[in-house]
Amino acid sequence: MKSRLHLYVTILQVVYVGLFIASLLNAFTVDVLFAPPALAILRIPTNLRQIGLLLNAPWTQSLQIYHIFLLIVFTLGSLNLIGLSRLESPTWRSICKISSFFGLLILWAGFIFFMLPFLIQGVDYNPIYLRTSLIYAAVTFILFIVDLSTFAAAEEYKAKS
Repeated sequence: MKSRLHLYVTILQVVYVGLFIASLLNAFTVDVLFAPPALAILRIPTNLRQIGLLLNAPWTQSLQIYHIFLLIVFTLGSLNLIGLSRLESPTWRSICKISSFFGLLILWAGFIFFMLPFLIQGVDYNPIYLRTSLIYAAVTFILFIVDLSTFAAAEEYKAKS
């Protein structure tokens, strides 16, 4: 049973490293190598202007929310990755569980943020922006599942030790 948990933790670590590498590659290559509108979905979400309007706020405020969201998610993801590699330590196991718990809250809020156009009734919304919202909401939901799995692995490791 312990080896199954070890395999599960290793897979989660590989997923986190893959997500970090993909994010870094995306951040440093898309804007440099490809001129807009190519790979527009990999850039800052185009629907942030519309979400700002839905919130009755300037679009720069929704851009700030997006940037804060990214910063928090990367910080919590880093803590999760370190915590997964040091589950033997009760301190790091606790840090991993706490960061995963906060990650669940932040990712759920991010999911709601991107699903906002679908949740508000009677909004005249551009179909391209709806597609962008759906894609970013799906990515956020996948990250939510990875974070939930991290919490479960840390909790399971505690139960086994």
